[in-house]
Amino acid sequence: MALRLGLPLRDMEMVQFHPTGLLGGKDTRMTGTVLEEGLRGAGGHLLDGNGRRFMFDYDEHGERATRDIVSRGIYAQMRSGHTTPNGGVYISMGHLGADNVRNKFRGMVKRCADCGFDLAGGRVEVVPTAHYFMGGLVCDPDTTTELPGLFVAGEDASGMHGANRLGGNGVANSTVFGGVAGDVMSSYAASAGPHQDPDETIIEAEISRALHPFSKKPGNVNSLREDLMDIMWDNVGVMRTAEGIKRGIGQIRQLKAELLETGVGEFDTIFNVTWNDWLNLRSLAETSEMIAQAALSR
Repeated sequence: MALRLGLPLRDMEMVQFHPTGLLGGKDTRMTGTVLEEGLRGAGGHLLDGNGRRFMFDYDEHGERATRDIVSRGIYAQMRSGHTTPNGGVYISMGHLGADNVRNKFRGMVKRCADCGFDLAGGRVEVVPTAHYFMGGLVCDPDTTTELPGLFVAGEDASGMHGANRLGGNGVANSTVFGGVAGDVMSSYAASAGPHQDPDETIIEAEISRALHPFSKKPGNVNSLREDLMDIMWDNVGVMRTAEGIKRGIGQIRQLKAELLETGVGEFDTIFNVTWNDWLNLRSLAETSEMIAQAALSR
């Protein structure tokens, strides 16, 4: 929304990856679900497909290094070909005692069990997963932006965490600046005067933009979404190069053009999940291109 309005954005390339997202294969939507850092903090081991503990190859703190280091270590191991059946690495907790793990990490044990993994006594496949966005709108400490009446907090705002958020600070950020935004918004509402009449031209343009896919021949929106995920992972993911980013930008632009020629079927605006997915994908593609452009500039 802010991008379409032309508001200034900052640090859009700063995407934090959590090192241990559950890797359940393509048959489950649980893939990417975060397995908490407490597992590594308690002494969990990361093993490659050959069962070798590898993180000390990348940092003296091993699995207890910061998220960015562990994510890069896992990604490098994956690129070397020493992967698990689904293409990731393992997290192993069994050496800590199965009963101990079940007692301390009940939620994580259940989450893994739902996908057929035994976290307490076996090995669970994991992969780095996009987790937190350090970039966003430029705003003042009181959450105000260049657009009067628009306030921003949490992951939509930039500048609170630098280039790498530390664990636990996401909740603190949302709590603190959410509270600030609430106070400032109430003061603004009390002093802003009567509401202005909406700009009918803008409303009509937004309606036209939203209804665009109904004018096109139906296509596979989900396939395009998966293509975008692959483009970003391969070119603008954990490890980036100028060549890869440029390639990714070209592929994103091609996907955007394909999306504009992809429809969603009969005109139906009530509980139309495909239409919702189409609108979300257009925003995802626009944001992805901005992330890639910022990364290339950086």
